[in-house]
Amino acid sequence: MNVKLQQRQKEILKTVVELYIKTKKPVSSEDVLNNSNIKASSATIRNDMQKLQKLGLIHQQHSSGGRIPLDPALKIYFEMVKEAYDVKGTHIEIPKKYKLYDLNLLFQNLAVLISQVLEGLVIFEYPNPRYVYITRVTITPLTEKNSVITILTNLGLAISRTVEIYGLPVSDELERLFNKALVGKSLEKIFSFLETKHIEIEDLRITNFIEILENLTDEFKRTRYISVGLEKIISKSQPDLETIITLAILVENDKIKEEFFTRLDFSPDIKVFFGNDINSKTLKNLAFFTTTYILNANILGKVLFITEKYCNYEKNYLFLREYISRLSEIISKNF
Repeated sequence: MNVKLQQRQKEILKTVVELYIKTKKPVSSEDVLNNSNIKASSATIRNDMQKLQKLGLIHQQHSSGGRIPLDPALKIYFEMVKEAYDVKGTHIEIPKKYKLYDLNLLFQNLAVLISQVLEGLVIFEYPNPRYVYITRVTITPLTEKNSVITILTNLGLAISRTVEIYGLPVSDELERLFNKALVGKSLEKIFSFLETKHIEIEDLRITNFIEILENLTDEFKRTRYISVGLEKIISKSQPDLETIITLAILVENDKIKEEFFTRLDFSPDIKVFFGNDINSKTLKNLAFFTTTYILNANILGKVLFITEKYCNYEKNYLFLREYISRLSEIISKNF
């Protein structure tokens, strides 16, 4: 919504939003006058609030009552918050324990931290397989028939499986073959190869090799999201049963997540959307903060944070900006 407001009107809108978030009560012109540094009369503030109402930014439920900020007002307010903090250059020091080299733990710990601090639902998308390259394959014998095969990647993501070595070379030779075939290749290329192979292969060694490769990479393919904090958003916003069911389905079903993500806009910038933006009446009282983490200039994955609509936008923006940007720094520097 492209609305041009005078500076005083922006200050009034900012005060209305902040007071309503704090008190959850409609805001009057007297409330604005008493809780801001605006140099204007009560009549002037009332006139400006009427203009804001005509623009569809605030709503008056009763002719003699105060105003409630609407979704477009919250978006304007969020842009004001972002602009203010970008000027300040505020910086949060990330605890050293998050300088980890196991990306699985890093995602999980960071998701838990954001969920607890901001009291909402966090969904991390795992890295785009286009940018995940295999760096090494190791094979460790356990018994005469069983070995542990581990695939390592450039991002620190790893998967290990215990397999029965049947119809294949001994461990040292098999490790050499795996490394020759896989090192330097992206998971995207490996997935594409495994999905498009249609020819019948009579060589048992090759058939077993491909079967092991499918089992090893299937974990990368199946684990696409980390979801943390459903109980936090339920406790914080106390949504109705229909909203809880919708969120629970979102958390449990990756196909629903994928479809849901296509309805939102993701970029390295932090943006906010509401249920009405995605034509969902069930989720109309929730706010959806979107952003991405990157490897150098490439977007690796998406991050979605869901909380109540009338929330602390300053705190949410500051923490999401600092923690996700630091995640990108850690990935870019260490992997």
